[in-house]
Amino acid sequence: MGLFRKGTEETKINDETKSDSEIKRELRKESKMGEEKAAYLTQDVEIKGTIKFSNAMKIDGKFEGEMLTEEGELFVGKTGSVKANVKVKNAVIEGRMDGNVTATEKVELKEKAHLVGDLKARTLVIEEGVVFVGNCNVNPDGFKTENTNFKEWKKETKKGTE
Repeated sequence: MGLFRKGTEETKINDETKSDSEIKRELRKESKMGEEKAAYLTQDVEIKGTIKFSNAMKIDGKFEGEMLTEEGELFVGKTGSVKANVKVKNAVIEGRMDGNVTATEKVELKEKAHLVGDLKARTLVIEEGVVFVGNCNVNPDGFKTENTNFKEWKKETKKGTE
């Protein structure tokens, strides 16, 4: 039982109510996430703090704090519970999210998602059955996730790997 696992394990889709196109779309997302060397917090993991990432992250466990990325994608799985302010490129939320979400591109709230907090995104998709309590600002011109700490961290990381 490790904290992070690179890539994804086998994709389990047992919901017989999903159409073939929905299943194929989910499989493409899972495989794309695996190609991007995604970080994965398993269901038995609880973390508090700040997470900075540049590719993709899937959370099925619990996280509390702050999440920052300029180009990354966040996936909160059905068992995932996040209490954080999140700044990402894209987010797909199936579980519980308490905090503000700012996405430079797209946010998808899946059927049983719970989002309590404000949301800003260029594009928003909300499925039937979602619980969303907060303010929503969808702007086709997009939002910038300006955070000097993240930019400085990214520069330091690149210097340290050279």
